[in-house]
Amino acid sequence: MLRITFLDVGQGDAILIQAPGGQVALVDAGPDDIVATLRRFGVNEIDLAVATHPHADHIGGMAGVIAAFPVRFYMDNGEPHTTQTYRRLLAALDARPEITYLEASPRTLTLGQVEIDVLPLLPRGTAGHNDRSVTLFVRFGEFRAFLSGDSEVRQLTHLVNHGAVREAALLKAPHHGSDNGFTWQFLSAVRPGVVVISVGSNNDYGHPRPAALRAYEASGATVFRTDRHGHVSVRGRESGDYEVSFGGDVAFSGRVGDRPPAASRGPSGAPAPPRDVRLQLWVHADAPGNDHRNPNGEYAVIRNLESGDRSIGGWSLCDGANHCFRFPAGAVLVAGGQLVVHTGSGRADGDRYYMGRRQAVWNNNGDTATLYDSTGAVVLVFDY
Repeated sequence: MLRITFLDVGQGDAILIQAPGGQVALVDAGPDDIVATLRRFGVNEIDLAVATHPHADHIGGMAGVIAAFPVRFYMDNGEPHTTQTYRRLLAALDARPEITYLEASPRTLTLGQVEIDVLPLLPRGTAGHNDRSVTLFVRFGEFRAFLSGDSEVRQLTHLVNHGAVREAALLKAPHHGSDNGFTWQFLSAVRPGVVVISVGSNNDYGHPRPAALRAYEASGATVFRTDRHGHVSVRGRESGDYEVSFGGDVAFSGRVGDRPPAASRGPSGAPAPPRDVRLQLWVHADAPGNDHRNPNGEYAVIRNLESGDRSIGGWSLCDGANHCFRFPAGAVLVAGGQLVVHTGSGRADGDRYYMGRRQAVWNNNGDTATLYDSTGAVVLVFDY
């Protein structure tokens, strides 16, 4: 069987992949030394080490791993950092010239009988470290796992738009269960049976966030957390059967394609957003003349591609600087129709809404439009 273990490293990520033939991959190495932990899991050498991105909670232990074990291949996102932790990792790699560096370009790697797809990154210089995480899709027969690094909304949307997101039994919660680490389109594409959140107890970030937990519940997934369950191991078979264990006991068994129905309501009692939302969002940012003198000349358009009307009362539309418009109670986006949100002032008529801003908010040289549902969950993102 394939074994994927989410190591309990506190507030950070370290994922151990052990193929049926004994081959080993390590994805991230937590904030501190994990050498002793890896040895307890039977690791003597590592075929592939991956640093998803150069934040300390993901690479803090990587220098020690490279110094302690034979490593064949090393991969990262090619994005440098200025921290002492990153410099220490570079020094460890320089001391081991026999390690082959792999660029995180779209490709398929083999780990014995296991195949690991490296998914496409956003272009260099266009996103922060989290949104350029190395993301991996692990395949063993019918069993699939999606390992997401610290991907946030922008990268998840990029992957969905490029058709790189496929159904998986197992999802590593993006960005430690943050509320900027999921979209409904992404969850609808993955349809995970199990979500594992790598997170530290009582962390300063409030991870996992309630909106993310509600979203995973609404998607029908069973959630495990390293802060509550310790090391979480998922064993997958070629048939698609899998089991989840922690503390030495099997806690959950499933099979690819088995999904409990999505919850109709989250823990707060608020209706859970639909898993399959067919809406489109785009922004006309460049108003005629001086943008700031013609705020109604820039606008956002939301289209409904569904066969039924969509209630959007309480939903919000925000730009990258968090200038937001909240749709009033009773607002409806009719089937096959569209509505327009102007930046300036005017009288709303159900088809046209107005943010009430005196100056332009959408940057002509690039911005992000995000549509949130009434619970604060991300529904759509448009980057330009």
